[in-house]
Amino acid sequence: MALSRDDRTIKLLLLLGMCAATSVMHYADNIVRFVSYPEPPWLDPARVDAFWFFMTPFGLAAYALWRRGWRRSALVASYAYAAMNLLVLGHYLVAPPWRLPALINLFIVLEAGAAILLVAFAVRLQIAGAFRGSPR
Repeated sequence: MALSRDDRTIKLLLLLGMCAATSVMHYADNIVRFVSYPEPPWLDPARVDAFWFFMTPFGLAAYALWRRGWRRSALVASYAYAAMNLLVLGHYLVAPPWRLPALINLFIVLEAGAAILLVAFAVRLQIAGAFRGSPR
């Protein structure tokens, strides 16, 4: 069953909201309990904080562009935002999940899961042609 334009807008907003909410939880915990997280030596809380403020506007832009009818641009912003949320998996390049507290693993899984759902939805929209005829 195809989603109506309103249904797609609501679903996109919900998925972007999920990504934002899970990233807020993860980044806030990462900053507050920085020493508990596996991080490369060059990373500090200020850089973590700065990256959240860099990536979040991509999610806001995705929704704003979608609402303006700029479907292709919204697609690009959605993919970029999801990709930046998936960087959370980089923690596992520094330490395996079994060496991390359960709460940290939960935040990582929630953020990555929300990003994967956003990518899946964007792919579905792209395959369905929801972005065809978009001016941008």
